[in-house]
Amino acid sequence: MMPSRRRFLIGTGTAGIATLAGCLGAPEPRYVGESGEEPDTRWWPQPEFDRIASCYNPRPIGPREAVTERWSLDISLPSSRPVVADGVAFLPTATALRAVDVKTGEERWRENGGDEPMWPRRVLWYDGTVYVTQIGEPALIALDAGTGEREWTFTPSDSGIRALLLDPEGADLYAGDGRGTVYALDANTSELSWQREVFGPVVAFAQSIPELLVATEAGEVYGLSPDDGRGYWRQKLPGYIESLATANGRGAFVSVFGGPTVELESERAGAVQWRRDTWSSDSFVVAGQTLVAAGHRLAALDIRSGGEPQWTGGKTAQCGPAAAGDTIYAASEDRIAAYDFGGGIGVGPVRLGAKRWSHPVEGRPEQGLVVADDAVFVLTEGGEGEASKAYALETA
Repeated sequence: MMPSRRRFLIGTGTAGIATLAGCLGAPEPRYVGESGEEPDTRWWPQPEFDRIASCYNPRPIGPREAVTERWSLDISLPSSRPVVADGVAFLPTATALRAVDVKTGEERWRENGGDEPMWPRRVLWYDGTVYVTQIGEPALIALDAGTGEREWTFTPSDSGIRALLLDPEGADLYAGDGRGTVYALDANTSELSWQREVFGPVVAFAQSIPELLVATEAGEVYGLSPDDGRGYWRQKLPGYIESLATANGRGAFVSVFGGPTVELESERAGAVQWRRDTWSSDSFVVAGQTLVAAGHRLAALDIRSGGEPQWTGGKTAQCGPAAAGDTIYAASEDRIAAYDFGGGIGVGPVRLGAKRWSHPVEGRPEQGLVVADDAVFVLTEGGEGEASKAYALETA
């Protein structure tokens, strides 16, 4: 089955070296802008966890053994990846953004968007504010995370905001619309710093040092200056871009709709560094020197050796993977499963004993998994006779 067309974004910064993850050489998450308080690394404040879109928290915050349902609740169709921060899970559904208690699933507030059903495209949390984009107007809404009250709105055109990224170092918010315009905003005030036209609707962002990476529906990838939007390089790929990520000191990891997955080298004007015949729906997992794609199966690729497969295993569906500590979480058509990050026992790409647990869910997992507060969070799309659901799964 071909992958669905999903969107993603990134948020917080990364720095340092972690513990297990120390073994993996993975970056340690660092949350900026929390009023001087110690950052809580049990959160998942952006859809892809951080501004490089790693979908990886080196802290072992997810269940490694058999799981049970902490809570589940009926929702309308899922429309984007959830985020979790400060004791709240923010659930994007077709009709509203719902803020629920992370421990109980009890609803605290909801944002309906306007006169029409909201259908959120992207949601992220930063310093007590939730930012949500939607198809209608206003295109971007900043909400008080505790009360749901609106702080400001932004509607640059009638084409809607499709992609969103936050650089917490300077409270810079990058938004991309359906006409192919990138906007740089002050996250606190919505004041516009700069804007730039690219070719095709903007579908994804990631940020490394020193580049803002932009992907479009037309298969274009750009390296831009985050300070003023001027272009460093531009590369055309053969198809719709499904996933985008980066890593400090690396270029752009890109998965095209249906394949391939490539690394574009920034120092050579976006030239292809390596290419592999695989793809990843919604997002990658990036940890140390490993890139994990989730198309039909999980595929762990060695970044240093030109994307050489380290191991493969586990059937996966069109739902972005996530990882925490030494565990990868992925979804199949009707189950959520956890895998050993190293792929279990064996030599070469095929391993034994990789799976740690598997749990059935009602409906088809969609949009992407989130690992936070010792639980795995997932939204599902119901089929005939099934409700769409939100789940929080924790250790049994």
